[in-house]
Parts: sequence; structure tokens; C-alpha cells
Amino acid sequence: MIFTVNTEVFEGPLDLMLHLIKSNKLDLFDLDMNVLTTQYFNYITTLKHQNVEIASEFLSELASLLEYKSKKLLPKETVEITSEYEVDEREKLVQRLLEYQNYKEASMQLEQAFSARQLLLSKPLSEESQNYINESSELITGTPYDLMKAMQKVIKRQSILRPDTTTLNVKEVSLEERAKTVELTLQQQNTITFDRLCEDCINLGMVVVTFLVILDFMKNQKIFVEVIDDKILIKRKNYA
Repeated sequence: MIFTVNTEVFEGPLDLMLHLIKSNKLDLFDLDMNVLTTQYFNYITTLKHQNVEIASEFLSELASLLEYKSKKLLPKETVEITSEYEVDEREKLVQRLLEYQNYKEASMQLEQAFSARQLLLSKPLSEESQNYINESSELITGTPYDLMKAMQKVIKRQSILRPDTTTLNVKEVSLEERAKTVELTLQQQNTITFDRLCEDCINLGMVVVTFLVILDFMKNQKIFVEVIDDKILIKRKNYA
């Protein structure tokens, strides 16, 4: 049994065409399709003789090249077609080659940047930064999706217990005002459920504002949040 090795490896037919254009010193903007088709055909034929499996995309491009070349060899029709309706397959191929060349150059630059970055040593995190990361990861037990689902159930219960009614001259509670109330409650009780925290809410708007306050407190690392089933348990963070 004879084993043959193909030394030229191309990512696809466009990669092969760019190689052939460069090897034969062809002008990409004034592409000689006859030379390109001949060189492409010769390469595919060589692979077949070497019993190398050829991907279908290479054969598809070969068929397109041969079709274009054959049409150019046939006598033109006497019917005149305006240039705005005439589509030149060569121009389409050149455009594809240019786009592929740009992507390939960009990928090479990214690969070089990645290789250069691999040679660098990162500075270890300071103790303060590491503590901040550890504390941030403990702000919530569960996932944000668990928190969202629990909040949806709270809103559903609140809408049943306190259905919205039309009220005139009702002052909306601001985030700042609600934050003061929540902070005062947490000072009195280190641990409280979100339902208990919303007992003084007279409408769903206040429930939403309370939830936004809780999210802000989590962001500023003032509280811990634990989601148990559909309960949101809030714990005040104790500072040393």
C-alpha cells in the first residue's frame, strides 16, 4: 500500500485560489480566469491521482470555473443586453476573494496578538481585589434567574392580595425614600424575607421600587440574598 501526503493544506477553495493567484502572479483586480481555471483544475486532478479525498466545496467551485470558461468560449448572442442587467461571474468571484482575503488577514492578526499575549505574565491580584471578588460571589445564593422567578411569584401574590385600583393624587415613592425605609428596617432586623419587607406596600409600584432598592443594596454589597424556593431571604451585611 502506498501512502501519499499532500503538503499544501488549504482551508477552502477560496484559500486555494488566492494561493494560485499569488503563485502565478495574477492581478486580482484584472483576473485572468483562463489561467486560474487551468491551475485550479490541475491541482484537483493531482489530488485525484494521489487518491486524496476532495471536499465537495472544492469540486463545486471547479464546476463554476469550468462553466464560466465554457461560456466565454461560446459565441456571443446577437441580442444586446444593457450593462446594468449583465452579471459578470468574474466580478462576483473577485469580490468573494477580496472579502475572504480581508477575513484571513484579520484572523492572522488576531492569532499573532493571541500568541504575543501568551508570552506575557499577568500581575497577581492584590489581596484587596481578591477579597472583593470573594465577597461579591457570596452576595447571592442561587442564580439571578432564581431571584427573577422568586420576584415574579411575589408580584403575583401581591396582585392577588392588593389588586390595583384607580387612585387620584397618590404620590409615587422614590428610590431614595424607599431606600431609607428599607435600610432602617434592616437595621432593626438583620434577616427578613422580601414578603415581610413589602408588607407596607400599598400597590405593585412600591413592590417594584422595593425590589430595585434590594438590587442596589446588593450592588453596593450592603446585603446578602438567599433564594429558597419562592422566598427571597435578605440578610444585612455586618461590617467589622
